[in-house]
Amino acid sequence: FSPNSKYILAATQDNTLRLWNYHTGKCLKMYKGHLNENYCCFGAFSVTGGKWIVSGSEDHCIYLWNLQNKEIVQKLQGHTDVVLCVDCHPLKNIIASGSLNKDKSVKIWKYDC
Repeated sequence: FSPNSKYILAATQDNTLRLWNYHTGKCLKMYKGHLNENYCCFGAFSVTGGKWIVSGSEDHCIYLWNLQNKEIVQKLQGHTDVVLCVDCHPLKNIIASGSLNKDKSVKIWKYDC
């Protein structure tokens, strides 16, 4: 759920994240550019320093999209395996990410967008 509880972000195995209106069930936006075909790579909302969509990827990276125009604004590299999970700090520009078997790490990213 988004911080205001109006939207849901769903990761699908077709290399797309979809933003849904919780109340109407309508898909409002689609975010593309990351790799997600075999695993469930979770996405998250970040509302500090702007409004962003954040997701892990099967190419070992973390992607940040501008929530409104759907453009990729940053690609974070540092993991050595699929990045399955991401979460964003509610008040600071910080992302936590977790990766699979070859990596088995949790990384903390401080970012400026």
